[in-house]
Amino acid sequence: MKIFENTEIFRAVKLIAIIILIASFAYSLLSWPLWDYDFWWHIATGRYIVETGTIPAHDPFSYTSALTENKNIFPVWENFILKQYWLSQVIFYLIYDYAGAKGIIIMRTALLLSTLILVFWKLQKYSVSFPVSFIFSFLLFMALSRSTGERPVLFTIFFTALTFFILDDFKLKKGKKIFLLIPVMLLWANMHGGFIIGIIIIIIFMLGEGLKMLFKKDIYASDKVYLFYAATILAVGISFINPVGWDAFTIAANISAKYKSIHANIQEYESPWGVYYKYKIYPIQYDYLSLVLLFPVIFALRNKKIDLSHLLLLSGTFIMSVSAIRFIVYYMIIGAIVLGKESNTLITGLLQKRFSRVTHEKIVNGLSVLALLSIVLYVVGIHTFERVTYNIARNYSVPEAAVDFIEKNHLSGNMFNEYGYGGYVTWRLYPWKKTFIDSRSLNITVRTEYGWVYEAAEYAEEVKPKSKTPLWIRLLNHYKINFILLPVIDLYGQIPPLMIELVESDKWIPVNSTPISVIFIRNNEYNSAIIEKYKLSKDIIYNIIIYQSAGRALSNKINPRFLVSIGDTFYKMGRLNDALTAYKYANNRMPENMLVRDKIAQIETEIKNKKTIVNTKGKNKKI
Repeated sequence: MKIFENTEIFRAVKLIAIIILIASFAYSLLSWPLWDYDFWWHIATGRYIVETGTIPAHDPFSYTSALTENKNIFPVWENFILKQYWLSQVIFYLIYDYAGAKGIIIMRTALLLSTLILVFWKLQKYSVSFPVSFIFSFLLFMALSRSTGERPVLFTIFFTALTFFILDDFKLKKGKKIFLLIPVMLLWANMHGGFIIGIIIIIIFMLGEGLKMLFKKDIYASDKVYLFYAATILAVGISFINPVGWDAFTIAANISAKYKSIHANIQEYESPWGVYYKYKIYPIQYDYLSLVLLFPVIFALRNKKIDLSHLLLLSGTFIMSVSAIRFIVYYMIIGAIVLGKESNTLITGLLQKRFSRVTHEKIVNGLSVLALLSIVLYVVGIHTFERVTYNIARNYSVPEAAVDFIEKNHLSGNMFNEYGYGGYVTWRLYPWKKTFIDSRSLNITVRTEYGWVYEAAEYAEEVKPKSKTPLWIRLLNHYKINFILLPVIDLYGQIPPLMIELVESDKWIPVNSTPISVIFIRNNEYNSAIIEKYKLSKDIIYNIIIYQSAGRALSNKINPRFLVSIGDTFYKMGRLNDALTAYKYANNRMPENMLVRDKIAQIETEIKNKKTIVNTKGKNKKI
């Protein structure tokens, strides 16, 4: 067809496809509300730094951490978390103070969009064909779409792509732009602990290029060798100009074994296997799986021709991604570039062997049209094209209405709060109200005790002697807790065990509920006026749990915990048949879960026994 031979037409097609891809990505990111739990303590810290002119040396936001009895056994960890992000936190705070959620969402979009553009630009500089560039950019687009948390890690994502771009540019041009690494690393080291990834990338390039020089695989003039190593060594060295110095490297790289306990039970430190297969928290990331499966294929076909530095870096980021899901995005960035480049070489070679140059061009142009059509269909299918509102996630992760209630009614005394909510409470209520804990989990003693309360622990082996009074009650009394702020369901889809205990207790009264949170207040004379005015029934709380769990179960069809939560709630309400139905649906999603199967067996027995009792009563009545 003549149309497939028109170069001008296909230049226009490519341009349109690029514009649509970028516009679609931008719209997707702008449509996401401000949702990350950690964002709020980041800007609270930024506000503290701006107002006081100092970086906090100790946790100023929690009343529990300030107690002598809770002396921190990991002071280096606390110091790292308090100081490592200071520049990001100041930037976040200043933007939010000036432009609100809109400013942060635009900043988030700009950083992730710039990352995508850098990768696409790099592929084009490698002369990768448009269809191949498009495919790998789209895979990265899908991965970046899950990196919407408003945290300093956004800078690490962008700087990862930028660092690779600068180093690889030197490989090709041997220019002085490599000295841009120095200010990049200085900024990065004061914005996020992920600057260690930058150091890893630099060291891998130093090693890879050094080996190539040694074995005459690449030609470097002597002055360029000095230029390369001077810039890279200075960049690595300057990164240690940060408030925590060497400790940043020790903790961020997780060298010390003692810090691994701090990361226990944190979702982003789980392996993809755990998150996607074992625990079934989220669906499988097929974009990531695609590049995982492609790596060994490319290695087998191109192992002797892949650039050594690229191969080492790809292998390193691959190992990191397998160990923890938080590193997947870095493998996707490097993989999109390296695997995209090598895939294009293989495909081009295959097409040139089988087809003439003209036919080859026709195929590429045809695939370009197909790429354009696919992105158009994707955009039309996924977007509703509503006006972007730049909101915060009030009905998902931000307990705005609950904090409004606390503030409006001047709830006094100490608060026990779910740790994810701590950051937002601090942002809104500090210094009037301090939290029990937040998602920084700075103090291991407080975090441990938080877990005991949250899980409504009867006792713990670490606590002696044992008491007839449950441990969670003793801790609430010990800390003189007057009110409690809990989510309806947690991030994993489970009802907080403490929630059930409080609903069934006459010592605590629910006084406020929203689609995502519940506030309980201690049932005493001091709180009688608030209780009389706002007291809620058990059924209201249970119905909110069912409503939230059902909504999440519909949107996340892999995680069975939402259905288990529905079942648990129905069971507490005495609705055995409804509970049984929910548990059976959960069992279909996770048939290997023994706990769910045991619950099904238990309820079936209870229903059978209930029917037997009813039948027996009926026979006795007839007699």
